[in-house]
Amino acid sequence: MEEKSRGRSYRVRLFLSVDLSGSTAFKNSASGEQRDSGATPRWVTLFEQFYTNFPDRYAATFDKQRTENMGSDHCPKLWKAVGDELVFCGRVTTKLAVATALKAFIHTLHEYRKVLADGKHDLNLKGAGFLAAFPEPNRAVKLRREGAAEEPDMLSASEALEAAADAKPFDYDFLGKAIDTGFRVAHSAKPERFALSVQLARLLAEAEPGFGFDFDIHLEQPMPMKGVNKGEAYPSLFIDTLKHLPTEKTRKLERNLLSPKGPPDRTQLAEYLVSYCEVVGTDEIMLPDNADGPCPDSPPSYQAHRSKIAEHLAAEIGRGSAGDDTPEGYDKEDTADVPPSEPLNPLPKLGE
Repeated sequence: MEEKSRGRSYRVRLFLSVDLSGSTAFKNSASGEQRDSGATPRWVTLFEQFYTNFPDRYAATFDKQRTENMGSDHCPKLWKAVGDELVFCGRVTTKLAVATALKAFIHTLHEYRKVLADGKHDLNLKGAGFLAAFPEPNRAVKLRREGAAEEPDMLSASEALEAAADAKPFDYDFLGKAIDTGFRVAHSAKPERFALSVQLARLLAEAEPGFGFDFDIHLEQPMPMKGVNKGEAYPSLFIDTLKHLPTEKTRKLERNLLSPKGPPDRTQLAEYLVSYCEVVGTDEIMLPDNADGPCPDSPPSYQAHRSKIAEHLAAEIGRGSAGDDTPEGYDKEDTADVPPSEPLNPLPKLGE
C-alpha cells in the first residue's frame, strides 16, 4: 500500500454546489421588487441571507453528523459564489468523509428549501456534487488579488500550495477535466434531482453495506456532454431531492410509473460505472473506507506523473539554490520521488 495516497501528495477534493432556482423570475417580480423597509428590494435581502445562512447551516449540520472514524476532515468551505450559485470545496481523506459531507449538504438543501417555502417565496434550490483528484489530473492555482503582492509565490503542485488551497479555497482556482466535467454535470441538476458525477456516484455505489449513505442513486439515459469523454454519452446520475417540494407527491407517483423497478441495484450500478470509466479512461477516486482502513494505491494518472512533478519541483529548487533562498512553497517531501540516479536539470527560462 502506498502511504502517500492518503498523505502529502495525492489528495481528493469534494465539490458541492447549490443554486437558487427561479431567481431571475423572482428578481423581476412584484414580490421580489417589494421594499419591506428602506430602499433595499426583497430579493437583495433574501440573497444576502442565502449567502450567509446556507453556509452556516451546512457547517452546523456537518458537525452534528461527523463521526470519529471519518478522519479529521473539516466541513467543505465556500469556494466561490457564481451569480445565484454557491460552490463549496473541501479535502476528503476517506469515503466516509465524502458520504458524511454529501448527506449533510442534501439535508441542508432540504431544510433551507422549507425556509423559503415557509416564507412564501417563489424560489427553490437545486444542487450537484463531484470529486476531483490533485495535483494530477487537476491543479490548484493561486489567484492574484489586490493587496496580495507581498504574499510568497508557491510552486505549482507543491504540498505547500495544496495545503494552502485546502485552508483558503476562496483564494485559489481549481482547474482540470474533473472540474470542467463537474460543472457540466451541475447544469443538469433540477430541484427534484441532485446531480452526481460518475466518479462520485461510483465511490458511493462501491461503498460497503452499512456505510451510512442511505440515499438511492438513480440512473437515466446517458447523454453526450460537449467536450467530455470525446462525445461518449455521459451517465445521468442523481439523488432524489423531492423533500419539501410542492410537487413532491406528484413527482413520486410519476417516478414510480416511469421507473416501476425503482433505482438500480447498487452492486450492478457499481459494475456499470467501473466498466464505463475503463472505456472513457476516467480514474477511480482512491480513498480508504474510513480513518482506520487500509490506504489504497494512488490512481494511474498520478502514478504516471508523480516523478515528473517531483523532478520539476527539484529543478525549481536547484534554480533557486544559486541565490540566497529556497523557493517559497518547497517541502522536502515534495521531491521524495525523484530517482537519485537522474540529474536534475533546471527548467529553461522563457526565451532560451
